Amino acid sequence: MFEKWQDRSWVRRPGQTLAGMPIIFDGRMGTAEWKILGFGLGAAIVAYALPFTRFVLSALVTLFHELGHAVAGWLLGYPSLPAFDLVYGGGFTHQGEFRLSIVIAIGLAFGYCLLVFRGRPRLTVLIGAVALVWLFVVTAEWRRELVISSAGHLSEFILAGVLFYKALAGVGWKNPSLERPLGAFIAFFVQIHSMLFAWRLLHDVDFLAWYREGKGGALMNDLESVALDLHIHTPLNPGIDGVTRWLLLFSLLPIGVALLWFFQRARWYRVVRALVA
Repeated sequence: MFEKWQDRSWVRRPGQTLAGMPIIFDGRMGTAEWKILGFGLGAAIVAYALPFTRFVLSALVTLFHELGHAVAGWLLGYPSLPAFDLVYGGGFTHQGEFRLSIVIAIGLAFGYCLLVFRGRPRLTVLIGAVALVWLFVVTAEWRRELVISSAGHLSEFILAGVLFYKALAGVGWKNPSLERPLGAFIAFFVQIHSMLFAWRLLHDVDFLAWYREGKGGALMNDLESVALDLHIHTPLNPGIDGVTRWLLLFSLLPIGVALLWFFQRARWYRVVRALVA
């Protein structure tokens, strides 16, 4: 019966349950969804084309970019504080020295989670796998630097993907009729910002030269730092051009992942429930 209902509609009807649990239907593109996406894309293109709105909204992208650096820094043992860079533009995350005490605290948190969820084997395996990846990264300085440098652009992708999914699915909003188009607009703006940034690095010599100068000619920007770490510590030598091409490729992921989750949301809901069961 559950599968039959799934095929008939994608909307989760308020209060509708099966065996005491909410029914989640797969997503389907209807007139409302196309209008929301059309408005979001059109508004994002106009906003990016106008210098003033591009400047104002770029601050939001910068905020999430620096928050990504800060969160990754704390998770890997560095006290971090995101901020706007009022001298050279963009943002800057103030990062303290590596603290073993922070790493120990996070390790203990992983251990506590494993203890609490020991009766849920799938979730325990997932937490254990995440803990092993974290341990692999945190035990080498260059791997910590690599992840922290990558986390800024990654957080932009996460922001775009989450907002894009929420705009399609209509979940998590207090006023969906207003907030869904707004979420689509911000998601598309972040996408355009990330893609054109990478495109300019690949095709604008002056922009690339400016990027190579870093912050005040002293601190390297993220992609150059990633390229250098990969060159020194791995067999890879992509350079800024190679890392930028990766960025351009990965900039397509947020919308792709959000669409996949939306169209198969019932299946993913069952996967998540199986993990916590």
